[in-house]
This record gives sequence, structure tokens and C-alpha cells, in this order.
Amino acid sequence: MGHQEHLELNHYLEYYLPRLNDFTSNAFSDIEVIDFVRGVNLVKPSLIRIDADEVTYSLHIIIRFEIEKALFADKISVSELPQVWNEKYSEYLGVDVKDDAEGVLQDTHWGSGSYGYFPSYALGNVYDGQWLQQISNDMPEWSSYISKGDLNPILSWLAENIMNKAALYDPADLVKQVTGSELDAKPFLEFLEHRYAHMFGF
Repeated sequence: MGHQEHLELNHYLEYYLPRLNDFTSNAFSDIEVIDFVRGVNLVKPSLIRIDADEVTYSLHIIIRFEIEKALFADKISVSELPQVWNEKYSEYLGVDVKDDAEGVLQDTHWGSGSYGYFPSYALGNVYDGQWLQQISNDMPEWSSYISKGDLNPILSWLAENIMNKAALYDPADLVKQVTGSELDAKPFLEFLEHRYAHMFGF
């Protein structure tokens, strides 16, 4: 697989690496674009949600959602939260939590009473997968604009198809209006599989 096939998945970074070198006195001039792309897109399970990569991020949300459901169903108590949290991080992400600061206390949402809020983060990924699939159908050349640093055609598509309609429909209805399909995680999962399989050659 050639470099170009890798770069088709990362036109933004391909375009901006030379500009990054301009801003940093060529600090990255000895790095091949594909190595830069792979470094930026490194997948490594982590303890902290906001530091997570795009592949493992939704697992952080799933853990919180499952804990919330169990808590409100009286299947676990508040005193059990640290233990359940640590067990799920070990099972789902393969990481060991050393203390509650990097574990159950890392987010402010529960402390401020924002229960049921975390799933919206994962839903954003699902929506994005469907938007990407649709823009690829409507504008097959969309990625070529990014490689030139021209985001205007993409912004225009987003404005016409999503932003102008977003306040008129509930999210599930908006997805159907834009894509003709129900809410579906498959496009996002296919995006991840395609992107990383090609990028890292597996």
C-alpha cells in the first residue's frame, strides 16, 4: 500500500504539516507525512476520557452509561462506584486505575448532577459517521478540497444539510432527513476500521 492511500484518509494533516513546519522553524521537517499521520492518530487506551483517541473514546462513554444505569436501577450503590469503575476500565480498556482522581472523580458531570449526559458524546460520533457517509455520496471529491486547504465547499454542505435544519428536527429525525436512514453506528465503525486498517496496514 502506497503513501497516497494512507494520505487519502488524512488530507487535513497532509495539508497542514508544511504549515506546521513554517510555524516551528522546521521542527518536523525530518518526519515523513505518513509517520506524522500515524503519530497523530496513535491508538492507546488511557485512563482519562478527554485524553482518549477517537477509537477508544466511546468506551469511556459506555462505561459511564452502564454505571449510571446500574446506579439508577439500584444494582450498585454510590459507595461501590470506585470499585465498579475500576473493574470496567480494566475489562473494557485494559488499564489499571491507581486512584479515584484518575478514576471515578475525573469528570465533573456527576458531581454537578448531570446524569444521562455522557451518551451525547458518543452519539456525536455516530452522527458524524452518517454525515461523512452522506457527504461522500453527495460530494465524492470532498477530501480533495481539504488537501488544498479549501473548507468552503464542505462548510456549505454542512450549512445547507445540517446547520440550517438542526433546530427544526429532533436529532433522530434530522439524521433521517439528511441521510434517509435511521440513527446507525455502522458508518462510524466502518470509518474507523477503514481509516486505521489502511493507516497501519492491518
